Amino acid sequence: MANKPLTLLPTGYKSSCSVTASNHTQREKICTENMGETLGDRIGLSDEVINAAASLAMKAHDCTGKPFLRKKGLPVTVFAFAGSWLPDDWCAQPPFGETKMDTSNFPSLKSLGDDGVALVNGSFLRRFNAIQSSLAKKVKKVIGEKKQVVFTGYSSGAPVAILATLYLLEKSEPNQSPPRCVTFGSPLVGDRIFCHAVRREKWSDHFIHFVMRYDVIPRIMLGPSSTEHKQILDLFNPGSESFRKHTDSSLGLYSSVMRNASMVANYDACNFMGCKIPALETLRNFIELSPYRPFGTYIFFSGSGKPVVVRNPNAVLQMLFYYAQWSQEEDAEAAKKGLNEHLAYQLKKLQSLGKQNVVYLDHLEELPVSSDGSPATVNTTLNDLGLSTQAMLCLQATGELEKRKSRNQDKIINDYKQKIEGELRKLSKYKEKAETCGLGYYDSFKLQEKEDDFQANVSRLVLAGYWDEMMEMLKAYELPDEFEKSHDFIRLGTDYRRTVEPLDIANFYRHAKDEETGFYVNKGTRPKRYRYIQNWLEHAEKKPSGSRSESCFWAEVEDLRIKTRSNGSSPEIKQKVQQLGQNLIKWIDDESLGKDVLLENSTFVKWWKPLPPEPLFTSKMIFFLSVCKILFPVLNM
Repeated sequence: MANKPLTLLPTGYKSSCSVTASNHTQREKICTENMGETLGDRIGLSDEVINAAASLAMKAHDCTGKPFLRKKGLPVTVFAFAGSWLPDDWCAQPPFGETKMDTSNFPSLKSLGDDGVALVNGSFLRRFNAIQSSLAKKVKKVIGEKKQVVFTGYSSGAPVAILATLYLLEKSEPNQSPPRCVTFGSPLVGDRIFCHAVRREKWSDHFIHFVMRYDVIPRIMLGPSSTEHKQILDLFNPGSESFRKHTDSSLGLYSSVMRNASMVANYDACNFMGCKIPALETLRNFIELSPYRPFGTYIFFSGSGKPVVVRNPNAVLQMLFYYAQWSQEEDAEAAKKGLNEHLAYQLKKLQSLGKQNVVYLDHLEELPVSSDGSPATVNTTLNDLGLSTQAMLCLQATGELEKRKSRNQDKIINDYKQKIEGELRKLSKYKEKAETCGLGYYDSFKLQEKEDDFQANVSRLVLAGYWDEMMEMLKAYELPDEFEKSHDFIRLGTDYRRTVEPLDIANFYRHAKDEETGFYVNKGTRPKRYRYIQNWLEHAEKKPSGSRSESCFWAEVEDLRIKTRSNGSSPEIKQKVQQLGQNLIKWIDDESLGKDVLLENSTFVKWWKPLPPEPLFTSKMIFFLSVCKILFPVLNM
């Protein structure tokens, strides 16, 4: 057909599932149908609430003068948001209209590794910000009544519902019933970091997205804003002369959206398959791809009307492209469907959810690429989806990626963790031995005069290898998104950082690297693994960035030693010295820093004692009195 969307099969990728495999039990796990269990049972929302949400979402979308509607009389309270067909309310800044997420309202929507902030559609964020205050008052009242909140939206009202849900999740108390979000025909809202952060926080299951098979709107943000986008919106806009008027150009409009979806889906497929297609790489150099990606649970409607549930976000992206494919004979009809189906979310298919069998696409790594050897139930379901062999391969690869992430995590838990703990025990003994000799382990390591110092350096390097490999896995999204929230690894990482970073600092100043690169904590100097792990702890404790910098204490000491020699009378330096003293009291008190820093021959004490008494006399007196109370609690009266 003319303007057929681009589809490319990555070279070098081999299916991990034999097309002639006969293990029916394994295959039946892939496509499971509920027997007596409703969709609402599985997703934790009753059919009554889902249909009420659909009805209110459609009503609110076209409601003029009210930014949102509220429905009571259910076990939950439903809020639905108004929509808009104006192009600026979809993308105000071409090509994609993305902006950095507001971290004051959405502190979790960021990457913990490099502090990269999630990108979100700026027009959708602006519309949410406009109603945030009035919405918060209404929601607070509902929460006070101990009722669960469900946010919903249709079309461009859906992104506002998504942002409202995330906002409330950020603010929710542990004993509070978390909000839910149900969308219908929603455009994509955020980028890959957005998706990663939602999964890391274990919020993904709070979001349910209903999508009709050919609906153009859930795919529209995969392409840049253009005249064609405006023409599509005009077809849905009751105030436009083009409202619901299908013309010969409809096919071209729909095909344009699908071509953009094709490029994004194929590019991502190549990345998670570990393959390279020269044509795509060349295109990537000249064409900016959409940053938007799906997240949450998607419920697609198949040819027979059976809802198909997909939770894997990479698989959802592939489904958004491949599931909307059509034959050449269906050109005009498919384009018309793509525009008409966006208006069909309150029709019979959705209203009879409780009576339908539901297909769950799980264990995608075992998805057969052909019907040979598959059980009849699997064949029927896959045939109903109408997916090509290439689509099956891409979906299979998304499942394999998740399986690979789990294998990597198992390797870390079953192998690396034990080895890391073993090396940390060695360094703990090294630290104790150094203290008995009257010299803290920082200073002992810096001198490098004994065999123990050499062995400690070996442990430092071995540990760096393990943690650097983990950081590379995280950077490449080769570990489960939830890994960074693991309490065990936050604790282990914190122990590692507090124990080993002082040795890195000692090595840094022993070799006078500060003369080449400047202060240790300067950007690009401090190893990324320590910044990454520190971010884990600060995020878990909901503390400001940089507040857990106790492992950099010795770097602060070394830097101030140099600066007080050359410019000690500077008000800025005096303030930093006082701040260091205050931090030291706090860190020793909460045991995040060892008391060995106060040994008589430590670098810190040797530098601190001779400091001029004025204007630091008062702070020095307070400091040493506080330290005495910490070291000798019997003196506390």
